[in-house]
Amino acid sequence: MRSRGIKIAAPSRVVLRLVVVASALAASVVGCAPRAPARSVESGAALLPDVRTASGRPPVVLVAREGDPAAAIAVAVTTTGIAWGDGSGDDPEAATALAGLVESRLRAKAIDAAVTPSWDGVRASMLVTSEAEARRLSEALRDALVTPATEADLAPARRKLAALGQRPLRDRALVRWARCVGSPHALPERAGKDYAEVDVARLERWRTAGVGLGRVAVAVTGPSAIAETVASTILDGPAWKRGAAISRSPESAEVSVDVFEAAPDLAAVPVLHATLDVGTSSAAVTTAEALGDPRGPLAARLSELDLPFRLREVTGAAHARGGCVGVVLEAAPSSPSAAAGADLATRVADAVALVRLEAAVFLAETGTARDGRVLSRRSGDAREAAERAAWWALVDQSLDRRSGGGSITLTVPSRRGAKDAATEPSRDALASAVTHAAAAWDKPVVEARSRIEAGQGEAWVLVGSPCGTDGENDSDAGLTALFAAAAADGVTASADVRIEPWVSTDGAGLLVHGPARAGETAATHARRLADIAARSFAAEPISTAALSRARADLLRRDARNGGAALSVLASALAPQHPSWVVPWGSGEPLARSADSAVLLRAQSLRNGPLRIAVLANTDASQADAAVRAADRWVTRRTSEARACRAPSGAQPPKPGTYAVPLRPGSIPEVYLAFPFPPGDEAGYGAATVVAAALSEGEDALLDKALGGSSPLAREASARVLGWPRAPALVVRVVAAQASLDAAVMQVRALVDRLHQNGLPAPDFDRAKAARARAVLATALDPRARIVATWRGEPIAAAEPSRVTIEDVRAYGQRHLAEDTMVVVASRPTRPPATP
Repeated sequence: MRSRGIKIAAPSRVVLRLVVVASALAASVVGCAPRAPARSVESGAALLPDVRTASGRPPVVLVAREGDPAAAIAVAVTTTGIAWGDGSGDDPEAATALAGLVESRLRAKAIDAAVTPSWDGVRASMLVTSEAEARRLSEALRDALVTPATEADLAPARRKLAALGQRPLRDRALVRWARCVGSPHALPERAGKDYAEVDVARLERWRTAGVGLGRVAVAVTGPSAIAETVASTILDGPAWKRGAAISRSPESAEVSVDVFEAAPDLAAVPVLHATLDVGTSSAAVTTAEALGDPRGPLAARLSELDLPFRLREVTGAAHARGGCVGVVLEAAPSSPSAAAGADLATRVADAVALVRLEAAVFLAETGTARDGRVLSRRSGDAREAAERAAWWALVDQSLDRRSGGGSITLTVPSRRGAKDAATEPSRDALASAVTHAAAAWDKPVVEARSRIEAGQGEAWVLVGSPCGTDGENDSDAGLTALFAAAAADGVTASADVRIEPWVSTDGAGLLVHGPARAGETAATHARRLADIAARSFAAEPISTAALSRARADLLRRDARNGGAALSVLASALAPQHPSWVVPWGSGEPLARSADSAVLLRAQSLRNGPLRIAVLANTDASQADAAVRAADRWVTRRTSEARACRAPSGAQPPKPGTYAVPLRPGSIPEVYLAFPFPPGDEAGYGAATVVAAALSEGEDALLDKALGGSSPLAREASARVLGWPRAPALVVRVVAAQASLDAAVMQVRALVDRLHQNGLPAPDFDRAKAARARAVLATALDPRARIVATWRGEPIAAAEPSRVTIEDVRAYGQRHLAEDTMVVVASRPTRPPATP
């Protein structure tokens, strides 16, 4: 008696069944002459390829294909709107009894047919190997359906009904779910019923109402010759009577909520049955496929809730009144008593909100892109293909199609008598929690900033936390960078998407970019990139392996970029806050960091404010799609304000000279740093010009001071580090041990001249031009533009520099003095003096 679903996949922990329930036309299909192609009429049949219609006959769907060892004939019958009693309703007894009647009549003619009832329909299929057999079976099938019920039909009908009575629903609250997914169950009050009171009159009433025009479709899968034979037999045969009109749905268009207890052996953990009315049957099937993906957004996010849930079953069903999706969620076995009462209601409501949100997102952007006719082509079994084709000739015909409604039924294990007995949430408490959860998800959490760059080859998305490394101190420096790098490491690389970690004092996140795939819409393209970035940064668990790889990568990065010397410099410029200068972390703190500490930092960032920046390469709607996609990955925490961790008080830089042991095989180097006040915009602008004067171009001042026929240094450069929290102009000199001291003295003399006199006009003009070229070159990289968008800053290349030569002179006088200088030397340890 179990409804035979169309199983698309059965992945670990997720069963996705696309149950296509036979449904009905509200009126008969009136077409052209027999065997002529159907006209374009507003019906489910018109959506299918090669649908044949004739006045007074049911439609016949031809699915012509080769290669099957036998062709298949199928019929679909709907019993939607046919009740157990004399009134209208949607009860499973009519379909079940008619299945018994049809099955026994076909067997009496030695026809081996698979006849399957659902809640509101019957489908039957049989194999055929020749045109003659096709005609005989088609005639037998028609006779089995249109012949009035007799006493001989009662026994098989009652047997089927008695079997139905052995499959009662555990509670009446599950009726809407069972009807949605098409699974036939007896109502609780009819459990164990033998249905002896069913007589010929009742059986004939069900047959007359259900087996008639508007409620029956025939389909054939196989070679064209056999298909044409079936079509001619049905369409040239006797006329059929009209079936009963489809009544309006007895269910509310709102979302109903219910709670009931079940014995512990039936429900060891809370189980949630939810249904969603989605308007069309095609939308139901495609939505079920999307929701049931075991690696998709819904499965991932449900597993990360405070009370984790797993997808046990997702079903998409086609009905006369529109499509319906049924979802069964099961709480994690490890936390069956983690919540009770109102707390359990809140956690269940979070899961419900996620299900409905994911369905809404899918339907809004891609849910109507396909229709159900593809199902008949996807089946490998000819019988299943024929059944699907017949069903899809009958769905979505009622004017009573609904969207947005549904049901929520929570089953909780009974704990009566237990010492720690918990109180299940009331129906009203759960309904209230669902309303609040839905409202929370309707309100965006992610701060969004975007820029439209139409025509670019790629779209760019940056998702992360505006907290950055600002709140880090000596004890946890580098943890933010480790989290970002590990989150990026966890993403599977592909040819059409690139992901990079991004870390700075004022932000940390994941930058994702890539071109659109073939046939991909702009919105889908943006959503795909945003899903990757937001899922990885805001939701996906961080593995130990990813942390190990990230730590190794950052240690290599640190070794390339200055290592211990730069770490000491950072500690001197920003005491207790080295991440303000070196946001990617440095050797020793990275090496000793514990995985648990990184995960706590990740949790802190995820629970804090989050932001998305988008460089859309099409239009504003593309950016909006990315924002919506990213926002749905962020868990709502209505009781907690999202805020960055406040940093401890900043301490002034510590001028002086610091020695760092030279790593074996390395060349000696010295850093000379000249700090200036945090957030000093004028000082920052002047410092960047001075840095350009020192190291940019053929006439760079460092080259002049250290060059000549016998250069004192192998390398010399200048840059600004630590902006905006601990900014400093930093000069790096790399030289052999024999010439290092002389090179440093030359640099100090050069900086002293800048302190005293500023930049000469020719050097200022050259530096300003070099700085403009560097800014333009940087802005040509989309990475710089998306970071500027993230920060709410204009694209720097479009903003002319306002730094004057007097600004540079004033900066030098204030901040390039020897008494503020920090010197860090990495050189061989000098041997002790001889006594």
